[in-house]
Amino acid sequence: MIYIVGFILLVFFSIQVFSLVALWLYPEEPLQLPQVYPKVSILLAARNEEKLILRNLRAIDKLNYPKEKLEVLIGNDASIDSTAELVAQFIEGKSNYTLYTIDKIAGKGRGKANVLAQLAQKATGEFYFITDVDVKLPNNWIIALLNGFSSQVGIVSGTTKCERGSLFATMQGVDWLHFMGYIKSFANVGVGCTSVGNNMAVRAEAYWQTGGYENIDFSITEDYKLFKEVTDRGWGWKTLMSKDSLGLAWYIPQVKDLLHQRKRWLLGARDLPINWKIMLAIYGLFVPSFVVLLLLRPELAMALWFLKFLVQSVFIYSLCTRVSQQPFSLWHLLIYEGYLLVNTATTAVFYWLPIKSVWKGREYNEAYLKDTGETVHY
Repeated sequence: MIYIVGFILLVFFSIQVFSLVALWLYPEEPLQLPQVYPKVSILLAARNEEKLILRNLRAIDKLNYPKEKLEVLIGNDASIDSTAELVAQFIEGKSNYTLYTIDKIAGKGRGKANVLAQLAQKATGEFYFITDVDVKLPNNWIIALLNGFSSQVGIVSGTTKCERGSLFATMQGVDWLHFMGYIKSFANVGVGCTSVGNNMAVRAEAYWQTGGYENIDFSITEDYKLFKEVTDRGWGWKTLMSKDSLGLAWYIPQVKDLLHQRKRWLLGARDLPINWKIMLAIYGLFVPSFVVLLLLRPELAMALWFLKFLVQSVFIYSLCTRVSQQPFSLWHLLIYEGYLLVNTATTAVFYWLPIKSVWKGREYNEAYLKDTGETVHY
C-alpha cells in the first residue's frame, strides 16, 4: 500500500513542478498589431442571459478592431426572458451586429453547438471568434488571438478566469486560473488538451473542413470536440495566456449550478486523450493517498501537504503575473485549499449520482439529444 501511495504522490508532485517550470520557460510574446486586418466574425450564443448580455456586448463594442472588418452575430437560443429585447435595443443603428432567432435544430448540433452551427452559416469572416455571454473581453482580444495564428494554425484559445467579487466568486477565479494554468503549461511543450469554449478563435477554412457543428458528433463539451476535429485534420493549435487574451467570466452564484457545470465538464472529459485522463485520476487520488500517508507517517504527510501548498501557490502567483492580475492574498490561497478539497469531493459524488445534466435551463436528456428536428439550410 505504501508503495502505491508513494507512486501517486510522486507523480502528483512531478506534474506540479513540471507545470511551474514549463510556465516559466516559455514567456508570452508581446502583442503585435497586424499589418493587414482580416474580416472576423464573433459568434455569440445567448440563452436567458438578460442579467449579463449587456456587460458582454459593451465589452465587444469597445474592442480595438476596425468596425468595417468585424461582424457580430448573436443567436437567441429560445430565451424566455428579455434577452432578445435587450440585444435588439443595443444593436439598433449598429450595422455590423445582427440578431438571429434560433428555433430549429441543425443536424447533430445541440445547445450552444446548434446555435454556433447556424451562426457560422451566416458568417463571412476569415476567422470565427467564439465567446460566451457571461465573459467580459479585453480591448485587444481579437488582435491577441490573431497573433496566435500562422498559416498552419487552425484554432487558438485564450484564457478565462472568473471576475473577483464575493469570496465564492474569488474562489472560482482561483480555480479557473489554476487549472487553465495546467492547460497552458502543457501546451507550452506541445501537449494539447482542448480549446476554451468561451475564449477561442477558429480559422473558417479549418472549421468548414470538419463539416461544421451540424456534422460533428455532439458532445456536451463542444469546444473540445471542435478542437479534436480541427487538429485531427492536421491543423496546428495554440493556447495563449496574457492580459490581452484574458476573458473575465461572471461567477456561478449557486452551488447546484456549479456542480452541474463540473458534471458537464467531466462528461466531456470522457473523450480526452489518455494522458489527460491519467492526470485527472492522479489529482483525484491525491487526497485518498494523503489520508493513507497521514495514518502511516503523519509527519511526512504534513510536510508533503505544506510542499503542495507552496508549489501550488507559487504557480498561481506566476499565473496572475502572466495575465497582469493582482495576485491572490495568502488568506485566499489558504481558503482555496479547503475549497479545492470540498469541490473535488462533492463534484465526484455529484458526477456519479443519477442526476441529468442541466445547463442554461436545458436538460441534456436522451430525447433532446436524439431530436431529429428540421435541419436548417441557408
